[in-house]
Amino acid sequence: MSIKNENAFLLENPKFINSLRLTDIPSDQDFNSSLEIKNSVKNSDFNLKFDKKAKNIFKQDNKAKLKKKKADIIDSDQDQYSIFKKKNKSKQIVNAQDDLHNTGEGSIKSNKQKKKEKVKQKLNVNVDINRDNKSIIIDSPLSIEQLSIKLQIPPAEIITGLFLQGISVTVNQIIDISTAIQVAQKYNFTVFNQKHKLESGQLDKLQQVSSSTGINRAPIITILGHVDHGKTSLLDAIRNTDFVSKEIGGITQSISAYEVNYSYDSLNKKLIFIDTPGHEAFSSMRRRCTQITDIVILIVAADDGLKPQTIEAIDYIVSKKLPYIVAINKIDKIDINLSKVREQLANYNILSTDWGGEIQFVEISALKKININALLTAVSNLAESINLKADPSQLAQGIILEAYLDKTKGAVVNTIILNGTLKVGDIIVSGNSYGRVKKIINNLGHELLKAEPSYILQVLGFYSIPQPGKYFHVVESEKEARKLITESSSNIIENTKNLLNSHLKLYSYNNKTNIKNLNLIIKADTQGTIDAVINSFIQIPQSKIKLNILTSSLGIVSSTDLDLAFNTQALIIAFNINIATNILNAAEKLNVHLCKFVLIYDLIDYIKNYMLDLIDPEYDKLLIGQAKVQTTFSVNKGTVAGCIVKSGKLKKNALINVYREDQLIYEGIISSLKRMKDDVHEVIIGNECGIMCTDYNLWQPQDLIEVYELYEKPKIL
Repeated sequence: MSIKNENAFLLENPKFINSLRLTDIPSDQDFNSSLEIKNSVKNSDFNLKFDKKAKNIFKQDNKAKLKKKKADIIDSDQDQYSIFKKKNKSKQIVNAQDDLHNTGEGSIKSNKQKKKEKVKQKLNVNVDINRDNKSIIIDSPLSIEQLSIKLQIPPAEIITGLFLQGISVTVNQIIDISTAIQVAQKYNFTVFNQKHKLESGQLDKLQQVSSSTGINRAPIITILGHVDHGKTSLLDAIRNTDFVSKEIGGITQSISAYEVNYSYDSLNKKLIFIDTPGHEAFSSMRRRCTQITDIVILIVAADDGLKPQTIEAIDYIVSKKLPYIVAINKIDKIDINLSKVREQLANYNILSTDWGGEIQFVEISALKKININALLTAVSNLAESINLKADPSQLAQGIILEAYLDKTKGAVVNTIILNGTLKVGDIIVSGNSYGRVKKIINNLGHELLKAEPSYILQVLGFYSIPQPGKYFHVVESEKEARKLITESSSNIIENTKNLLNSHLKLYSYNNKTNIKNLNLIIKADTQGTIDAVINSFIQIPQSKIKLNILTSSLGIVSSTDLDLAFNTQALIIAFNINIATNILNAAEKLNVHLCKFVLIYDLIDYIKNYMLDLIDPEYDKLLIGQAKVQTTFSVNKGTVAGCIVKSGKLKKNALINVYREDQLIYEGIISSLKRMKDDVHEVIIGNECGIMCTDYNLWQPQDLIEVYELYEKPKIL
């Protein structure tokens, strides 16, 4: 494993190193493009080593050119060739004169080079670039590698350019939008901040359903609200279950979806409910649910009123213009003030119909099952007014609710079908992931050969873990799936870890502070959980201790994780996963810190306390007394200052400042304190005493001594 060094950088192209070495670039000079660098070295020829046949061809092609060179340049080139040849006996080098991407006619490409170029072509997401006018879209943070693909500039060039500007980055590191724009503009690109309509754009929206072929589909209803306001209890009341008692710590920490059949207007209607976590750490999960929901039930506890996550939910509803119903819960409790809750909601322009507004309020008790039917009727009425449609004859489309890795099943994806019919064997695409459907399992655990709209499913067959919150689409072939993936936008959520690390690295560089690092390895049960954990870490102040996330992945803790933790002194965080006994024993032998958590707030508290322990103690000086030197006399061990205590007290081993004519002349510690002939621990005001310091003997009468005690400051992040 390689350990990152902010003062070192890797250039992937050895040709570029040679060009750069021959160029006189001042340290404060802005980085020039590859074309300018090639001109600055006057297009010097580099003699190269090929196999015998290619070498002869090369010599014949360049014979005329070499004759025109001056003798001193030829000699210089030959000296360089002899040195270069010795160092690169077994290496095959391409012509450094040619473009950094493409070699000249006489150059010979190795199979490895051809494969690299083929991969770059496959990964090319530069759909927005018009090579004539050099325009590009940059509307989100991206890695150096992704930027190099967009600009068609080698990563080494970009890394070096940023390095010369004082920013040390690596090829996989995420940079912010402003830095990426600055790099693009140096290469004369015109930068836009809005994406054009790509073919891959269809992955982020549902197809329109014709009213003639469409059928009504079940609405997706998301329950949002503050922690402990009764979201899961409401679902238990609707479904006649008792999930609340089974939740660890009494809080929801994942997204759950449920199908509910409800009799409405003498018809059996299906409703899909999504339960969301209320803890502040899971804001990304709640935001994801607002992107996929049709209706929101905003739940507010009658005895608690509006709280931070309630206000967060209101912001989501307003910004996305979502249809919603307000459920005021816990009306069975005493000492509640329903008018106060309504007033709080009115402050956010949420007015009930009986107050002259447009939003329906339903007062309920999930615990006593009061007005549950009234709430379901209100939801059904709202769903009817929205008129949601689906067409079973189309290829399936839907939403990824959650994704995780199972050691026997592989990638397991929880989904809801919104349109079309999903069948076993279909090619399914979501974001940067795709696969062939192997199994379809409904919410009752039964295997299906096909599933129509408004089904909650567990789908097996993805080749990699898709991003939760994304739409999925069925396509005709794997070729089409791969094409859509290469043209899709970069996955920002997967880069949350790198974005966090990049932000902290730039912060520490710009502030020139000596920040300690706490290396972390995160293992969790689902992708959504990893997202929540990292989001929690971002909220922790890191001006003194920097959280450096080395890896974050799904599944069990492996021996590879232990090796990485041992080599980097990292802390392994295992969240909601079991740890094998052999791994625990191995971690103990290697003295690796391996911690398991099942509650998000326990994890956050542990990390905060761990960070506090790493902070060096800081002290406050408290003045406890003053004394004045009356006389001095010498003893075998040094010079003693005979003093009288003017205020407070003097204490042995206390910190002192000695002033002479208002000038500080000494800082030290009282090593010996005597009263008469006895050693004492302290001497109070009005008494005479003798003071001696092991490293100071220049006492004079009338010196003023100030005595301090050090009190350790409470540690803060």
